[in-house]
Amino acid sequence: MARPRTPLLDRRRIGAGALRIADEQGALSIPALARELGVAPSALYHHVSGREEIISLMREELALETGPDDWDPSRPWEQALEAWARSYRGAFATHPGAVPLLATAPLAEPFMHAMYERVAELLLTAGFGAGQVMPLINALENFVLGSALDLVAPPVMVSDVTREAAPHLSAALDDTPTDNRRAELAFDTGLRALLTGFRALLPR
Repeated sequence: MARPRTPLLDRRRIGAGALRIADEQGALSIPALARELGVAPSALYHHVSGREEIISLMREELALETGPDDWDPSRPWEQALEAWARSYRGAFATHPGAVPLLATAPLAEPFMHAMYERVAELLLTAGFGAGQVMPLINALENFVLGSALDLVAPPVMVSDVTREAAPHLSAALDDTPTDNRRAELAFDTGLRALLTGFRALLPR
């Protein structure tokens, strides 16, 4: 039998298939991925060593889908960091089901190291101490990841509140958007608060 013109499986297809599985199921397993790609589980191991490498391919596919970020580290550090946070959130928001997997697996990819290098240089140049850099990055990432999940949460997250039992909460909810602006407002408010707090941590 002649070999197919297009290989049935390659690393790009594995990464894309894994993202689809994570979006649909909120988890990833080798048997489920093999079914998604129409191959036997053993066929995957001709291309990857295991689950960790598949998650790495998911990150790579996500980077290819979203394209290069457009944040400019030559701008004032608050502006550059805000642009990075928004770009990062936008990338994760395209595949929210994959967030738990991508957020808890070690970052061994050179292209991820290059991204963190830019952020570390930005913060060090701004005057933060070396010991502050990773806590600042991790704090911002934690917020971004939660915000990405919030984008796919219901527009109304607090419901069935009785005004008699919770009058203050009811007044606050009266002024809370009941569409996708809720998540956007929460992100804008939280990001502004984080950057203001970061500024206060700059060594005198």
